[in-house]
Amino acid sequence: MVAHTKKEACRRLALTGIFTAALGVASFASPNGTGAVPEGYMDSAKHYEAMLERSLMSAGNNARMKAAIAKAERGEDVHIAYIGGSITEGGNASEPEKSWAYLSFKAFRDRYAPASPNTVHYVNAGMSGTPSALGMIRYERDVLERIENGPDVLFVEFAVNDGDDPTRGAAYESLVLKALKTENPPAVVLMFSVFKSRWNLQDRLAPIGRLYGLPMISIKDALVPELEAGRIAEDQFFADIYHPGDWGHELMAACVSRYFDKLDASAADSGIPLPDGIAVGDRFAGVKMIDSSSVPKGVIIDRGAFSATDENLGTFIYDRSRKTFPDNWHKAGGAGNQPFTMTLACKNLLIVYKKASGGSPFGLAEVSIDGEFYDAYDGVPSGGWNNPWTSVLIDEEAPATHTITVRMAEDCADSAFTILAFGYTEN
Repeated sequence: MVAHTKKEACRRLALTGIFTAALGVASFASPNGTGAVPEGYMDSAKHYEAMLERSLMSAGNNARMKAAIAKAERGEDVHIAYIGGSITEGGNASEPEKSWAYLSFKAFRDRYAPASPNTVHYVNAGMSGTPSALGMIRYERDVLERIENGPDVLFVEFAVNDGDDPTRGAAYESLVLKALKTENPPAVVLMFSVFKSRWNLQDRLAPIGRLYGLPMISIKDALVPELEAGRIAEDQFFADIYHPGDWGHELMAACVSRYFDKLDASAADSGIPLPDGIAVGDRFAGVKMIDSSSVPKGVIIDRGAFSATDENLGTFIYDRSRKTFPDNWHKAGGAGNQPFTMTLACKNLLIVYKKASGGSPFGLAEVSIDGEFYDAYDGVPSGGWNNPWTSVLIDEEAPATHTITVRMAEDCADSAFTILAFGYTEN
């Protein structure tokens, strides 16, 4: 973080769908298909198939996914949700329907519900530039509240977003548990994207997938050997140093389709209970979101000078009319420096604030906990683009009552700052 101290008949058929690629029409064939390789892949079908095989790090326990497939084949409603960062949202795809998320949803729908496609529903909860720490906070709002009985399938993609995660994987495991502990737990699939630098966090996150018996798809394991061997050019897959272009998104979806192929060739597993232990940490699994429209009973807030609402926010790629955090607390420039205070009983507390774009009249805000200075957060850091940023304020073993105060630093008293939300656990 940038902060300052006090400063898965049709399913047996191969998927041979034709996708429009960035550089032409490419057929991303499944393993039982014709052996064709997509335009832009610079080698044989043998190497291409080996790449798709490598992508499936683990097939996991298939009971929940088989149940979702059976529902789809019966013509029942099935909801497939995706939560992650900008790659999941569709960053650098030429249109939202060319993102790996939509293409893999379409592959599921076309494979398992060809006679009733309208019964398979797509929910994209990707949010650009955000980690699993924020994903776990907004999971209820952005996924559960949009699907009456929760998703049947949930893809989780944060392997390139958690580099600054102060919980070192505990937030990611807590998000997984938050999904698995719902009344109707979904089939959770972990998707590990990769940057052009060949970096991701799958080594940290894979133990979580293994513990809970989750399928894991690694774009890193699939792609990097191809890049190194020159069978795929970097600029064929990547649109920039972080995001795939259309071709890359299609290849990611082909890796998901390979997982579906494996499912079709496998008998159904028996369901497994949640394990007693943890892989990294589960202390945030009960996290709830607080924003200005949903202040829980027992939480006392005095807005102080943070009495306005910031309208200059990021939006979702798939719905530009939808703001990321419309119910916020905003202190306008020149509005005085009366502090925002919140008193609540919690064990863990996270703050989500806005990093404004350069040139904005934002400044440095100081946070105190129970009267003692804790940290300062820069509302207009270098590289900010009105994006949300998440930081841990309280991380304790037992719940206690705390008062949090947010005010502008003395030399930024007339500057603006926006608190987008909080996440907290009660016990």
